[in-house]
Amino acid sequence: MSWSKLNGVAAAGVTSVNGIAKGSISNINGSATPASGGGDNLWIAAAKDGGYGHVEVTAGDAITGWVGYRDPDTSTDYHYIAYGKDGPGGSPRWVSNSNSGNREIRYSDDPETDGSWTDINISSGKIYSLAWANDKWIGVGQMSSPQTVLTSSDGATWGTVDVSALTGITTTNSQGIASDGGNNWIFSQQDRLYASSNHGDSWYLLEDFNDARVCHQVAYSNARWFVWCTNVGAGDVVTFADAASSGSWTDTADTLIGGAATGPHIAACVSTASSGLSTVIVVNSNDIWRSVDSCANGSYMVNVLPYGSANGIAGDGNGNWVVVHNGGDISYSVDDGTTWSSGVENLAFDSGTENINHIAVNKYLPL
Repeated sequence: MSWSKLNGVAAAGVTSVNGIAKGSISNINGSATPASGGGDNLWIAAAKDGGYGHVEVTAGDAITGWVGYRDPDTSTDYHYIAYGKDGPGGSPRWVSNSNSGNREIRYSDDPETDGSWTDINISSGKIYSLAWANDKWIGVGQMSSPQTVLTSSDGATWGTVDVSALTGITTTNSQGIASDGGNNWIFSQQDRLYASSNHGDSWYLLEDFNDARVCHQVAYSNARWFVWCTNVGAGDVVTFADAASSGSWTDTADTLIGGAATGPHIAACVSTASSGLSTVIVVNSNDIWRSVDSCANGSYMVNVLPYGSANGIAGDGNGNWVVVHNGGDISYSVDDGTTWSSGVENLAFDSGTENINHIAVNKYLPL
């Protein structure tokens, strides 16, 4: 096992020790130094009633040994969590959201430690999805008039971009946002996708499907965008487009997984089968829909998760995946979603267990 912190600083944020580059240090006090861009995976889960869970494991090992705590109370529900940086060229930072009107956004540089989170009270409404890429955080959520998108350079200080003049925009909540790792972003609202090509400074209508679908979480990997959509004709699909031609979208066949899979139930990562393809997984209850070829094909896999009521999923791009569930349950896979095991059942958050809503890993998206 490699070391994860040095004098309270996460390994990813350590560049040198006593003037010696981290890459030149093989171990500290007998613990191996994690490789740059590799090493241990730190998984952080966000739950109801003030709950956070964490585990740090070497990539490829069983994702077990979870620890939970509540911060700061037992009444705030945390719905989403993302990993990024605390500023341009900065150190790792985690940002989550909540249902509280006094702490809509929170951030921590040490989420394994109870009491490490700082609350941000924003005036533009609750945030349901957020992401970091290329030294910028962007969040979307409530679209109360005037409709706005939140942006930040550090995850701590936030501003708004007014998008109320966008074609077709309504006051319906937005549930998903993603970036290609450069200056291009997409967020979803009902049957429409909105995009920015200048790193969130301005936005435009990218696609109006003009049907009964509801577009939920957006993901990006290997030069392709993916959007989970429900109520598409008689089924529910992953809609995808190559980044170079993102105005031309293709629906998969009905995933058969069911329209209850909303919100952060989709994730895309580099496929272990090919560096040029991506694995895409949608979860619902204890079922998954999975593609390992960037949605050219996909399979509905029934009862493969050890627990039901799945709420969120994340992958590290190296075949390791975690799914979080109601009741404090966590599933994991280390073979790119082929088989699944129990990471923990009934994870305790100080006192009692909670429904776990979302999960993130210390990898900069997109993968």
